[in-house]
Amino acid sequence: VAIFHALATAEYNKETGILILIMFVMLVVSFGLGFLLKPFLKGTYQKYLPFMVSVYEGGLMAYPLYTSLCGSENLSRIAVLDIAGLLFGFSVYMGQVENGEKIDVKKLFFSALKTPAFIASILGIIAGLSKVILAVLDSPFGGVYQSVENILTTSVTAIILLVVGYSMELNAKLLKPCIATIILRVLLQAVMIAGVLVAVHYLVGDDRLVNLAIISYMSAPATFSMQTFMKDEEGSAYVSTTNSMYCLVSILVYIIMAVTIY
Repeated sequence: VAIFHALATAEYNKETGILILIMFVMLVVSFGLGFLLKPFLKGTYQKYLPFMVSVYEGGLMAYPLYTSLCGSENLSRIAVLDIAGLLFGFSVYMGQVENGEKIDVKKLFFSALKTPAFIASILGIIAGLSKVILAVLDSPFGGVYQSVENILTTSVTAIILLVVGYSMELNAKLLKPCIATIILRVLLQAVMIAGVLVAVHYLVGDDRLVNLAIISYMSAPATFSMQTFMKDEEGSAYVSTTNSMYCLVSILVYIIMAVTIY
């Protein structure tokens, strides 16, 4: 429901399509590079590295930090970027979260068709292009729609955060691979951010709000919902701890942007 609503109420135009394409290509590249970086992480957590250096936590991390800098009226700037993240995250990414060794295209395709979040992404884009939900929001039923949407999605945030916090384990054995993963993600994402900013500058145009949205979004940790798709308890602890620690990186980037702006 949350994914459908976000995409159904987003603004779509030529620039939107270019931004989504740029972000999607970047996600594919960063995910692929994650496999090449696996030798830098030793041990059983190595298979999770491609998932930890790609994809971003938009709703629970990047969105609130960005709106506090640029205002909620500019939320669409970062929501557009998240469209590519949603499509990639709930297809290729989640489709392979339990199989970090190789990608079975046929299996992945049919898995995506059975994934509610991926279906919601497709339906949300269709609804956004047709503007049917915007029409509903402007109708007498708009209040009812928003109330139901809030009831169904408000609890999701708390549940995901509970999973992240509960699975976090601060011990010496876990901290070493988590710190190594954070360093690898920071280095890779720094390169990816620079590449996306250059591509957007030449293909879309220079927009300060879009630039801040890109930096905020791509400085977020990997998606918190990854743990909910994992069956390996040890792996879930590693992912949760890494994501929780990476939030400090996101906050540091936020502070730097805030100081620069104000």
